[in-house]
This record gives sequence, C-alpha cells and structure tokens, in this order.
Amino acid sequence: MSLSSRRATIAAAALLITTLPAPAFAYGGPGLGLGVISAVFGVLGALVLGFIAILWYPFKRLIRRIRGGSPTPVARPDASAADPEP
Repeated sequence: MSLSSRRATIAAAALLITTLPAPAFAYGGPGLGLGVISAVFGVLGALVLGFIAILWYPFKRLIRRIRGGSPTPVARPDASAADPEP
C-alpha cells in the first residue's frame, strides 16, 4: 500500500467517522418542545409586527390627509432657541 493511498484511506475513514451520527441518549421533554414552539412563535410574531409597523406610518399619513386633519408640525432646522420668532 503506497503512502498516498494510505492517506486517502485514513482521510475517508476520518470523514466517515465524523459524519456518522452517534446516539445522544438524551430526552427532550415537553418543556423543551414548548420552549421551541414559543421561540418560533416569538420570532414570527416579531417579524409580523415589524412588517405592520413599517406599513402603518404611510397609511396613517394617508388617513390623516383624507380626513383633512392638520399635518404634524415640523421643526425648522434653521430656527434656533436663542432667536425666538416675533
């Protein structure tokens, strides 16, 4: 057996050993399952609420414009606190 074929055999055996699953002998009880379900619902809920929050502001402005409400006051960047308006 040559050196390169021996290295290839060792590499294949190491790859096979590291990729085969070993039994864990662990117990995932109901608490673990409920925790995973809660985490998944939490992440999905955060994504949905984030998406709604992004869409809510333009709709709020549109509703205000349709109803004829006063627009929100915007501070002028050139106005300073030391120079009050007359």
